[in-house]
Amino acid sequence: MMPYGVDMHVYFATKDQNIYNAVYLNGKLNKYEVSDDVELDKVFEIRKPRKNTYSWEINRNLLTPITESKSKTIQFSINNEDDHSILSMRFNSCNDNNNDVVFISFKPELSFFGIDGGRISMNTENKTLIANMLYKSSIAVLEQAQKDLQNLKQFADKTKTTINSVKISKDQLKTLRDEHHRIIVSIAQNFISGLSKKYSVDFIFTDECIKSLKNFSSNLPRLQKIVENAAQYAYNLNSFNNSKTIIIEEEYLEFDSSDLANKAAKEKQAVKTANSRKPNKKERAAAMLDKIEIAVKRVMANNERITGVTVGKAFEIPISPAAITDYLRKHTKEIIEILASDSSLYPEARIRFRPLQNIIPEKQISSRIA
Repeated sequence: MMPYGVDMHVYFATKDQNIYNAVYLNGKLNKYEVSDDVELDKVFEIRKPRKNTYSWEINRNLLTPITESKSKTIQFSINNEDDHSILSMRFNSCNDNNNDVVFISFKPELSFFGIDGGRISMNTENKTLIANMLYKSSIAVLEQAQKDLQNLKQFADKTKTTINSVKISKDQLKTLRDEHHRIIVSIAQNFISGLSKKYSVDFIFTDECIKSLKNFSSNLPRLQKIVENAAQYAYNLNSFNNSKTIIIEEEYLEFDSSDLANKAAKEKQAVKTANSRKPNKKERAAAMLDKIEIAVKRVMANNERITGVTVGKAFEIPISPAAITDYLRKHTKEIIEILASDSSLYPEARIRFRPLQNIIPEKQISSRIA
C-alpha cells in the first residue's frame, strides 16, 4: 500500500505474547523478536494505548518514550514542522490490551505520491491528509484481514471436523470390512470342513486364498459353490497322491466379477480369468507321465530295481504304487494318445515301468532311443 522508498518500523505482539519488531527498509522486510529487557521496557511504553490513533513524530530515536517530559522538541509546532517527518499509527492489538504501532518515515517532499515536490511540501494540511488516508486505508486492510482470518479459521475448523468424520467413517468401515471378512472365512472354513469329512482328507486354505475371500460380496450359496469347486479341483489334482492333507490355492477359487466388491479385485480377477485356465485331462496325464519318467531315471541312477514302490518313493512328493496304477487306469485313453503322438516321449518309462506297459498297446513300447 506504501510507495517505494518509504521506510517502516512496526512493534507488535504475537499470539504467544512475544513482542516483535518488523523493519521495512529499501524494499526489504526483516523481522526479529525483541528480547532485550531494556528494549522491551521502551517498546512497552510505546505500545501503551493512547487517544490519538495517529500523529506526526519528530525524527528521533524511535524507542525514546513518547511521553518523556524532557523531550520538549517532540511537541508539534509550526517552527519544527519539517522535523516531524515520521507518521505513527496505532491499532488495537488482537493479542493483548496494548497497541501495535507503526512508524512510517517520509521524505520531506511529496514526489513519491505523484505531487510536484518543487511546489508543494509536507505542510500541515498535506500531513493531515496523508495521515488520515493511510490510517483509514490501513484499518480497512486490517478489518478485511481479520475477516479473511476468521473465514480461514472457520474453514479450517470445518475441514478438520470433516476429516475427523471421514476418519471415523473409514475406521468404522474398516471394522465392518474386517468383520465381514472374518465371517466369510469362517463360513468357507465350515464348508471345507464338511468336504473334509466327505472325502476323508483335510482341506486347507492357503493364506493367499483366505485374503482373496475378503472381497467376496455375493450370497452364501454362491460362496459354497465356489469353495466346493475349488476343493474338488484340488482333490482331483492330488488324486494320485495318498496325502491326507490337500491344499486349496488362491487360483482354485473361481470368482465372477459380480462376486467381488472391490474394483481392484474385480480387475485382478478379470486378468486371472483371461490368462489362466484349468489343465484338461490330457494335460494332467502328460504331467503325470513327466513325473513317472523323472522318477524312473532317479531309480536307475541309484542302481535300484524299477518297481511301483521304488518309483513311487522317487516322486518329488512320494506316492503309493496303488495311487500310480489308479491314475494310469483313469487316464488310459489320454496316455495312449500322448505316447502314440511321439515315439520318443518317455523312453525309460515305456520300456522299464511295468504299470505303464500294462495299459498301452505293445507296439507303443519301443526300444531305447540311441
